[in-house]
Amino acid sequence: MSPARYGGETIAAGHAAFRDLIEDDIEAVVRYWHDSGDDYLAFLGIDKVRLGSEDDTHARFRRALRTGDPDQRSMAFAITLDDTFVSYTLLNRYTPDSNFSHWHLTNPLARKTGISTALYPHRIAMYWAVCDMNRLPHQTRPRNVGVNRMLDKFVPIAETVWVENPDEIAGQGEFNHRHVARAEVHKLFETLSNLMDS
Repeated sequence: MSPARYGGETIAAGHAAFRDLIEDDIEAVVRYWHDSGDDYLAFLGIDKVRLGSEDDTHARFRRALRTGDPDQRSMAFAITLDDTFVSYTLLNRYTPDSNFSHWHLTNPLARKTGISTALYPHRIAMYWAVCDMNRLPHQTRPRNVGVNRMLDKFVPIAETVWVENPDEIAGQGEFNHRHVARAEVHKLFETLSNLMDS
């Protein structure tokens, strides 16, 4: 069965879009996490104990391959550029108001292309299309200037707090929190349209 495909945008680097993550994508995700080096992981604030082994990462993303179950707790999606896998996003679901998403450009060629900004509203709309939730918090480290600059275009920071047990494989530390509700998704597309027209 072919993976489901979702929204996208054409940017200068090509057509950027989403589809379900598939088994063949997982090795690129594993290589990203386990070949990037200690300095990069430290900058991201990754807890290497929580990251675990390559086998742990393989298993975590196999569990996140979409099954079609709307109650699936973890779902992974591929980001493609002209149908080439360049990135992934992971949605972890806990309660209707507590859900966290992660986004990593695994292929350096996709960085600084504007792909994150162009796809942000599509990513949020995709999450709501595949599952039922009320609110999506974003949890980002203040020092990650690039990610925060992109999010600043769409969603203001609600608070900056110390988090003892952040989502997924991050270590404890200071995080910016932002929140997106279902009713606000159309505003994200309006913002994108204004950004692309300017």
